[in-house]
Order: sequence, then structure tokens, then C-alpha cells
Amino acid sequence: MTFGNEHPNSQARQPAYSYTRSSSLFPYSHYYHLHRSDSSPADVPADTPNAKKQMVDGYMNANIGSGQGISVKTGAEVGGEHGFGFNADGHLGYAGMGAQADGHLGAQYGIHAQGETHLDSSQGAGFNTEAQVGGKYGLAAQAKAQLGGGQGAGFNTEANIGGDYGLNAHAEGHMGLSQGAGFNTGMKLGGDNGLGAQAKAQLGGGQGAGFGITGHIGNHDGKLGFTIGGKGNESKGSE
Repeated sequence: MTFGNEHPNSQARQPAYSYTRSSSLFPYSHYYHLHRSDSSPADVPADTPNAKKQMVDGYMNANIGSGQGISVKTGAEVGGEHGFGFNADGHLGYAGMGAQADGHLGAQYGIHAQGETHLDSSQGAGFNTEAQVGGKYGLAAQAKAQLGGGQGAGFNTEANIGGDYGLNAHAEGHMGLSQGAGFNTGMKLGGDNGLGAQAKAQLGGGQGAGFGITGHIGNHDGKLGFTIGGKGNESKGSE
């Protein structure tokens, strides 16, 4: 999902309250990946002198100047791929500041989390964070917010339990001069051919005022809504 105000010119070509079953789950994921050591503890025999050394791996780098302000990077891993690890970096300069971090506890079915925040004159202020527990079919959640940077204000949250065919829910809102104010929320259970519902509301932004509800059960779709005003649109009632 993306904020509705990222492509303001495209709204005049699209019908209000378009409904699509498929959605990209967590499109803002994978900002940073953990830097694994070349060898894990399992690769080193227990009786070698390097066995204890390989159990803990870490780094820290700092730079000042060179037109980039101050930047720091650090990370560590304890117990190899199946243990605990984290990476973090940040920068502070004339243009603004930003920071990123990610971490894990356990391997594929453990806990993974990452977050990012920024503040500068071109992108405004924003943050993005997400976490996953139990692997692909466990619990995953994401939250994102943005203020300024030519995009007004907006937020986006999403959660999933059980993977593609489990339970998925999302909520999104935005407010700006060009896009007006809007809200979008929905849920889906059992994949694209299961059970799904979505509700949207919009005020201003060249689309007038409108409200819509869409849903599907299996291969059957339904929708109900209205739109009043808007550029190139006549008032419409329920369908």
C-alpha cells in the first residue's frame, strides 16, 4: 500500500473507490539486512582456538566531515545466525538526520524487527517500522507515518497472521492540500478467494466527497458507495 497523495495526477483517470483484491504485503520491508560473519559457530570445531572468537562478532565505524556531517555504524552478533544480532546506523548533517536499525533473535522462525526514521527539508519527517515473529506463517506487523516533504500528512498500518491465506488487516489515512483528506481500511481472510471487505472515505483533493464499501466472498464481488462533486464527475449514488 502507498499513500494516496504520492501520485496526485493519476486520480483524474481512475474511478473513485476502485477495488482490488491483491495487495503487496509490507512493501517497505528490507531496508537493511544483517551482515553475517563469513563463518558461523557450526563451521568451527569446538576444540579450535577460534571457536570462542566466532561466537561473538561486532563492528563500529564513525566518520566526521567530508561534507557528510557525522555518521556512525555499529552492529554485533552473538551466537551466530541462530542467536542474537543487530545493526544500526545514523547520520547528522546540514541537510537533516536519519537513523536505521534492525535486529533478530533466532533464525527463520524467531523474531525479526527493523525501523527507520528521517527528518530533512526535502522529505519532511517520517518513520517506518516492522516486525515478524514465527516466520512466514507467523505474526507480522508494519507501521509507517509521514509529515511534510510535499506529501502532507499520512499514515499506513498493516498486520498479518498466518501468511497469504491467513488474516490480513490494514488502515491508511492522508491529509494534504492537493489530495484533501481520506481514509481507507479493510481486512481479508483466506486469500483472494476467501472473505474480504474494505471501506474508503474521501473529502476534497479534486474528488469531491465520497464514501464506499467493497467486499468479496469467494469469486463474488460487491460494492456500495456515493460520490458528490469532483473534477469531471457527476454526483453518483449507490451501486
